[in-house]
Order: sequence, then structure tokens, then C-alpha cells
Amino acid sequence: MKKPIIGVVSKNHTVKEFYNWSWQRISDSIRYSINKNGGIALGILPQTLRTSFNKEDEHEYFNLTNEEIVDILVLLNKCDGIILQGGISSHNYEEFIAKYCYENNIPLLGICAGQNNIIRALGGKTKKVENLDVHDRPDLIYAHECIITDKSSKFFSIVNEEKFSVNSVHSYQADIVPECLSVVAVSNDNQIEVVEAKDKTFYIGVKYHPELLVDKDEIQNNIFKSLIDICKNV
Repeated sequence: MKKPIIGVVSKNHTVKEFYNWSWQRISDSIRYSINKNGGIALGILPQTLRTSFNKEDEHEYFNLTNEEIVDILVLLNKCDGIILQGGISSHNYEEFIAKYCYENNIPLLGICAGQNNIIRALGGKTKKVENLDVHDRPDLIYAHECIITDKSSKFFSIVNEEKFSVNSVHSYQADIVPECLSVVAVSNDNQIEVVEAKDKTFYIGVKYHPELLVDKDEIQNNIFKSLIDICKNV
């Protein structure tokens, strides 16, 4: 059986103090998690003449051009599944991809800011986290518990545990979740941790970073394994 191709959508990173040097970045932990579970990682870059990008994890109030859409679809159509990464900024091409995957039932995993882009793309809203002392903790391997609230969800069938520990590194969270998504897990303080579209093959957004735990935590590795197993049959 062929290895499925998992597109990882890049994020811009610009270093203002160093000549405004700009990169499109892909997390090596996500690339590793794909390879570990039998997939091929393919970078999905924005196809644009823009030289500057949004610096916050917020909605961008302008649309892609028709040419940008056509060009990015060339890349998306090479993929069996898509991952939207976490990061401190978000971009309009990420929201476009999130909506396109939803409308075309393309397996998609949104991680941290990737979850935010799913929510915004489908008509919801996000807001800044108030208790950063709990939810922006890059110093901790595990920061708090994740509690399943819907045992009928695909996510529960993947993790197969009602409670488990997760990391937490984010400053934005879900505020208004669109009707087409279900909240299936929350944190100890009732922050939304996992959403999914139940009528899709695999369309899940997690607030934490499972890619940082795949070698020490079978529950988190199973998220990538499940995505890639499903994509083998796409």
C-alpha cells in the first residue's frame, strides 16, 4: 500500500531585528510524527507575491486572489490529508485551506493555532486566553488534564481514555464554536481543548501539541496514526 501524502501548511516567521529576514516554517516535530507513522510529509506554501504577513493569531480581513487559490489547490490536490500547524501567527491561506478541506471532506488535523483557523474558517470566533499561567506553559511537558465530554466522538475512539494529560502553549482559544463543529474535550478549567466535525471522515482540531509527545505518549501518537491510516484509504 502506498504511503499517504500529508500536507503540512507552512507559517511565516519574520525576524525584524535581522533585516526583516522572512521564512516559511514547518515544525520538524510534525514532520517527524508523520514519518514515524508511515506518511510522507509535504510542505504547503502560500503562493503569493506578498512579502509581509500577519504577526498575530487572528483573522486576516482580506481574501486570497483567484490566482493564489488556483495555485494553492495544485498543492492541496497532491495530498491525502492536511495538517494546520500551531504558531504565534495565522494567515488567510490557512483559513482557506481549513474551509476547503471541510467542504471537500479532506482529512484534516488542526493543532493549536490550527484549531483556531478551523474555527474562524467555519464562522466561529477566537479570543485571547486570560489565564496564561495555566495555558502558556512551554516549561512543562504536561500542563493540565484533557477531559473527554463526548464519548461518541471520533476523537474518543482514537485516544480511548476519558482523561489524560496534555501540554499547553497558546495565547488564543475558542470563543464561539461554529454549529458544524462539536466540542468533544475540555481542560480542567473548562477551556475547549478538542473540536471535530462528526460528519467528516477526519476533521479534528486540538488545542495542545500532540507532536511534542509522540515518542513518550501512545495516546498522542495515536492521533497521527489514525490520521495517516485513514489517509491510506482516501
